[in-house]
Order: sequence, then C-alpha cells, then structure tokens
Amino acid sequence: MSARDRYKPREDVAVLLRAGATYAQVKKLTGACSGIVAATRYAYNIPVPKRSSTRIAPDVRKVLVGRVEAMLLGGATYDQVTRVVGVSAPTVKRIREELQLPAAACLRPSWTVADALETHTQPYGDGHARWTGPMAGRMPQLCAGGRKLNARRAAFEQHHGRAPTGYVRAACTDTACIAGAHLADAIALAPTNQAKP
Repeated sequence: MSARDRYKPREDVAVLLRAGATYAQVKKLTGACSGIVAATRYAYNIPVPKRSSTRIAPDVRKVLVGRVEAMLLGGATYDQVTRVVGVSAPTVKRIREELQLPAAACLRPSWTVADALETHTQPYGDGHARWTGPMAGRMPQLCAGGRKLNARRAAFEQHHGRAPTGYVRAACTDTACIAGAHLADAIALAPTNQAKP
C-alpha cells in the first residue's frame, strides 16, 4: 500500500469528526492514523471545533494573583509558587512582570575558583586528581564568580601562580588528570617538544 493510499479520506472518519470527536477518539474507534484523520478533515472541509475557554473567572484570577504576589514577595521560587498555587512557571513570570516585582536574586552564593576546585577534584594514585564536576563536552567546566571557566586552566593557574599559555594538558601518564602539579601549558611543554640536534 502506497503512502497516497494510506492517507485517503474516509467517510466513517468524517462522520465522527462532524459529530465533534477528537483525533484520539476517531483513531480509537476507527483504527485510522492521524494522517487519515487530517486528510479527511481537509477533504470534507470539516472545521476544527472551538475549544471551551480555559480562561479563569476574574474573581478567581484576582485571588491567584494575590497568592502569587504574596509568595514572590516572601522570597519563594517559581517552583515553590507553582506547587502551592497550581499555576505554571510562565504564568508566575507574567504575573511578576504585570505587578512590576523585581526578579528574584540568586540565592546560591557564588563559589571562588579555589572552593570549586576543592569541591570537584578527587585525589587518587600518585598525586593524580580526577574531575567530578560538570563537563562541557569533554572539557571539565568550573563555575565560580558567576562565570564558567575551563577547570584545567583554572587548576593550572592556581598551582603555578600564572595564567597558562596555549592549551593545558596533563603531563603525567593519565590524560584526564587535573592535578595542578601534573598540568603543563605550551611554555612548560616547549623543552620536551623541541627536536634534539
């Protein structure tokens, strides 16, 4: 059976659509796929039925807005408001903007580079360390001071006391090692990269 035959309009589907059945109901009763239902609706020029209004009454909305406002002013997050009041996060945002309430400040304190490195590195073996924090692809990523940094470069700078030049690589046998003492940049690797005379 070709694709053209599969999506031919059907009279039994048209009857159900005219009666106001939903796609799900039509599919369940007739075994037709969504393509057939859509093709039938188009071929027989059957309009999509108007949905009942999902808007809430003005008095109910006023109460909801009041509850959302009180929670936001009390420092609640969008997730907390949605759980308690029962409105979606976009609705909470829209209400906050309508009431011209300031955006909530980030409650999590920003880490320093040293704190983030200490938290997300795990020492092992002969002075090696593995990264246990977030990754950006294959790059260990460190979040500190409100910025995202390359954790390898941050570990190098913390250990050597200077910003690295070029790429930072592990100079030890473990290529994933992030221990500051085992990291080298272009300057540190230069003597080993030069060909011997």
